[in-house]
Amino acid sequence: MMKAYTLIFALFFSFCSFANNIIINGTRFIFSSDDKEITINMTNLADRPAIAQAWLDNGDPKEAPGTIIVPFQISPPVARVEAKAGQALRIKLIDKDSLPTDRESLWWLNILDIPPMNKVEDEKDKNTLQLAIRSRFKFIYRPINLGKPELAVGQLIFKTNGKKLTINNPTPFFITITKIAENHNYLYLNSSAIMLAPKSTKTIQLDKILKHGETLIIDNINDYGSIKVNKIIVK
Repeated sequence: MMKAYTLIFALFFSFCSFANNIIINGTRFIFSSDDKEITINMTNLADRPAIAQAWLDNGDPKEAPGTIIVPFQISPPVARVEAKAGQALRIKLIDKDSLPTDRESLWWLNILDIPPMNKVEDEKDKNTLQLAIRSRFKFIYRPINLGKPELAVGQLIFKTNGKKLTINNPTPFFITITKIAENHNYLYLNSSAIMLAPKSTKTIQLDKILKHGETLIIDNINDYGSIKVNKIIVK
C-alpha cells in the first residue's frame, strides 16, 4: 500500500497581487517615515479557509523566516483567513534609528497561502498533492522630504558603449525599468526588468549597438504598479 504524502511547492512572484486564492490589495507597498504603521488587506476568494503566513525578507527568498532580522513587526504573522472573508495585516516600524534618512530602503513582503489538509474519505485518495503558494511583494521604506518619486526617472543618466548601456541613478529612490526601446521603433532592447537602487550605477547588455544622442523610450513601474512611459537621451 502506498503511503499518503504531501508536497509543499513554493512559487515566487515579484509583481503578482495574489497568493493562490489569497488576494492582496496592492503589488508593492510604501512605508513612509511619518507612518506609525500600515495595513495590508488579504481576501480569501476560495470556498475553504486558508492559513496565511506573512514575513519580510532582506532579498534572499531562501532564507528561513525565523532567522531574518528586520526593523518591522507584522501582526499577525500567521492568520486563518475564512472562506470568502478578509484579514488585515498590520506592519509597524520598531527600529527607525537603524534606517538611512537620505534614501529609500527595500525589503520583500512574503505571503504564504497554506490550504487546509483535505479529509481522506477513500483509501485510494490518500496520495494527494498539496500546494502552498508564496508570493513576494516589494516593501519600501521612504523617508519624508526625498522629493517627488515620479520625477526620478527623468534624472537617470544613460551612457552607451557599443551594446553596453550604463545607467546611473543619482536619486534616493528605487527605480524599476521594465522595457527599453529606441524612439523610432518599439523593438525592446533589454531582455529582463532592471531594478536600480538609490544612488547606484548598473551596466546592462543590450541586443544592439546604440549611438550617442539617441532617444530611448523607457517604461518604468510607479508606486501604484502602473507602467509609465518616459523619453531619455543617451549620452
